[in-house]
Amino acid sequence: MLYLLQFACLILMLISAFFLAVTRLHVRWTNRRYEYSRWMISSALLLMAAHFFLQMHYGFRATSTYLGAVINIMVYQPCFTLFAMAIYNVEATHTKRRKMNLICAAVYAAMLAAFAVGYSFSGSLNIGAWLYVMLALFLGNIVYCIYMIIIEMNKRKKLLETMTATAMRPFTRYAYACLTLLFITATIIPFAILSTKSLYIIGPFGLVATLFFIVNFVALGFNYVPTE
Repeated sequence: MLYLLQFACLILMLISAFFLAVTRLHVRWTNRRYEYSRWMISSALLLMAAHFFLQMHYGFRATSTYLGAVINIMVYQPCFTLFAMAIYNVEATHTKRRKMNLICAAVYAAMLAAFAVGYSFSGSLNIGAWLYVMLALFLGNIVYCIYMIIIEMNKRKKLLETMTATAMRPFTRYAYACLTLLFITATIIPFAILSTKSLYIIGPFGLVATLFFIVNFVALGFNYVPTE
């Protein structure tokens, strides 16, 4: 059952990455920041696909829930950060993008440091309580990213409200898709990391949320119109 779920995740990640790449050819007007976000999301999807392939091949999660948790948290953090950066990059129009990049990179560096300390004490991937330190850092990173994205979304919404009403519709759909993905991720990620049994229930919800976001992200790109 776990193998089939991982296989379904692998296929969906590959299809979504291919869909993002192909739709680039059909965009009427290109937007530099949007295209940069497109490739960040594609990179996250391909990284997730590689992760699921390795999980299937080596059976980290099937061998041990604890071992799977360590591997998952080290992969999920950069993948989530790439998604968050891609969303924030579309919304933000100022230098805080660099600040967010540095903070997320610092969090990941702290997570790797926690893993290194735990490994040095235990001599194995069973790093004990240091796993929960890594998880706390990961959750802190999620909360920070969601907070920053919501702030920028509210700023962009107010800006669009001063423009034409039709410009709000694509943005509103995209904003709802972003928030849906982020809040589902924030809710299910601790269970997905620490509990194998919960994956059979929450895994499909995560896949649907990812697909919902990808479709709305592509739709936003089709609705971009150059302005003076």
